[in-house]
Amino acid sequence: MGARVPRDQRKLPPGRHGIPADQVADDQRGRILDAVVTAVGRRGYADATVEDFVSGAGVSRKTFYQHFANKQVAFLTAFDQVADRLVTAVHTAYSAHEDYVSSAREALESTLRELAADPDAAALGIVEVFAAGPEALRRRGEIIRNLTEVITEQTRNFPQTALGASFTAETIVGAVLEVLYNRVQRGEAEQLPELLPDLLFCVVAPFIGEQRATEERAKAQRIATS
Repeated sequence: MGARVPRDQRKLPPGRHGIPADQVADDQRGRILDAVVTAVGRRGYADATVEDFVSGAGVSRKTFYQHFANKQVAFLTAFDQVADRLVTAVHTAYSAHEDYVSSAREALESTLRELAADPDAAALGIVEVFAAGPEALRRRGEIIRNLTEVITEQTRNFPQTALGASFTAETIVGAVLEVLYNRVQRGEAEQLPELLPDLLFCVVAPFIGEQRATEERAKAQRIATS
């Protein structure tokens, strides 16, 4: 997940620029989605309006409705983009290592870093999804299932907890998301990377035991302060 390019660096030149219509449409759509992230991240889903999206993107209301049927559709599209970047980062981390601890550490580090780099996107994807209706919650649920499956698959060869790998993985994902929700809601998104050692302990301890998890937490703390 890369940081979003600032809107004023993306906007096409006005007037007769000779740029193909599909490229113009892509640029408009991208700027609208950036404006959705900014408005929802800063004002909340309930208070953000189509007018906020229009003014933030520098387009007309007509242009907005050419791309999105309404406010919720625009939100869901922006949410999908934020979520896809995060899920891709997690999958990339877990596919890069055979060792579960290394995979978990990289997945957490990447996720926390990227959320911290874009607090508005963090607020939209972690907090405001709860205000955007049943479809938004359904999509959030799909992401939880996806991440649960990733951890379950990575830990199949570990000694299993009494609850089983899948339930344990689901609990881990839910707990991490709850911690992220609390911090982002308090406006602390930029400090999320500081949580890496403690979250790493929580993610790996059920499978590798408290002693080794404590060692991995200490290692992550040393790296963070070096």
